Amino acid sequence: MSSDDETGAAVRDAFSLLGHEIRLEILLALLEDWHAVHTEPRSYAELMDAVGMRDSGKFNYHLDKLRGVYVREVEDGYVPTAAVTALYRAVLAHRPTERFAYESTPIDSACPRCGDRAVLRYERGFVTVACSACEEWPGFTYPFPKNGFAERSADAIARATARRARHHVGLARTGQCPFCAGTIAVDLHLEDEADIVELSCTSCTFLVSVDPLSTLLRDGHVAAALAEIGVDLERADWELPMPETRVESREPVRVALAVTGDEGTVTVVVDDSLSVRSVDIDR
Repeated sequence: MSSDDETGAAVRDAFSLLGHEIRLEILLALLEDWHAVHTEPRSYAELMDAVGMRDSGKFNYHLDKLRGVYVREVEDGYVPTAAVTALYRAVLAHRPTERFAYESTPIDSACPRCGDRAVLRYERGFVTVACSACEEWPGFTYPFPKNGFAERSADAIARATARRARHHVGLARTGQCPFCAGTIAVDLHLEDEADIVELSCTSCTFLVSVDPLSTLLRDGHVAAALAEIGVDLERADWELPMPETRVESREPVRVALAVTGDEGTVTVVVDDSLSVRSVDIDR
């Protein structure tokens, strides 16, 4: 069996366990008073009562199906596993059964190519910031749960999505997937027209393509140096100065990113894993 087949089988098994009302009621009863690691166990009798069942044989059959996967037995009863709490959070964040539409809305930001006003769109769970006038700028796109739209303006949504992306990309650069904690593969695409870094998880579906500078903005040394030359890191990634990229060496790989601000230029040198090798400031 190929790894893809194994993954598909594992996903089918995981979803199939949720395909019965009694099992769902058991999980909802366990999640009702969830407090992370401090969640109080519920006894067998309490769970039966919460689900409203009197047939212990039938109840035990469905509980056994969940044991070890979505339910863990401890000394004082049963608690939900990390797997089911992650699924629960995902449902609350994305609300898949609710229809959600969002019209294209202008925001207080400009296209970095033509200077015209940017707009915010939402499609298929992705926030996109794009130019309202030209097609020269590829724009910014990142997944954002629909739950995040509550009580936020278009500008606030754009900022929240940008912060979320920067946080996730910063963690991925260190080698850890922000969603499944798997390892990250780094692929540098350094071309004449667009320099792109692709970060992909070897275990789940996490995949981003970003400019090299965006991967470094949460590095303490890089952030401090950029602040020294007047680069405001509170601004969204697309509003920051575009770095000049040059390949200094291919064996070993060394890539230099030169960022010019109002008070000088910062040159950051990274290797093929995006580890920072040096940070220099030229005033």
